[in-house]
Amino acid sequence: MANEVKEKSEVAFIDEMVYGSKILYLEGHNDINNGQISFRDGQSIWIRRAFMGWEETTHDDFINIDLDGNRIAGEGVIPAEWPLHTETYRAREDVNCIIHSHPPYAMIFSATALELKAVTHDATPIIDTTRFTLTTNTVTNKGIAQEVAKALQKSNTMLLKNHGIVAAGKSIPETVCWAIALENACKLQLLAESTGVPYGSSEAHEVKMKKKIIFGTTALREYWAYWCRKVDHHFNESRRTGL
Repeated sequence: MANEVKEKSEVAFIDEMVYGSKILYLEGHNDINNGQISFRDGQSIWIRRAFMGWEETTHDDFINIDLDGNRIAGEGVIPAEWPLHTETYRAREDVNCIIHSHPPYAMIFSATALELKAVTHDATPIIDTTRFTLTTNTVTNKGIAQEVAKALQKSNTMLLKNHGIVAAGKSIPETVCWAIALENACKLQLLAESTGVPYGSSEAHEVKMKKKIIFGTTALREYWAYWCRKVDHHFNESRRTGL
């Protein structure tokens, strides 16, 4: 009975990781290297295998590894950047899901010295985004990964210079939301910058209120439900039309 319960719980979070991967695809988190999504499962993690597009993700594309990178279950190539995930989990007991991706606007933003501002609602939940500037390279060893985890501290989001983003959260839906919000915030601020004219942003007290209302528990649940419907519609329509 205990094994059946565990199998059912695993299916639940694997389902969410499949949806999360396809949501990231539809929201523009696409790059030749794509990235990873992982989930904490006790003293191990499940991580999406390497060398595949976000949109290609299925239930069979997740590998269970321990915090030292050793395979426990699953097929495929373990992503080289697994230390980025495992060292963050070691440092952050509050984190159960991590996304590392390479969305275009966040990558451009990370290459600038711009301060992230709450130009639109998108920036309010991730206004405390940290920056990692120690290297622009991939994070494939524990030493650098520990520095990433240290820099992330209590924030839910990070910009890796000339590289991409890290989003960390208590759940898969929450973490997907932070990843999408960060890319959107970077995109819209870069558009504001491109106008060449002064622009405003929300004051600190407004940011605090918006976090509670626009990105509260109910809102996050409904955003996730919408994104899942969007995935279902897109991929079912693609199969129907043969695209």
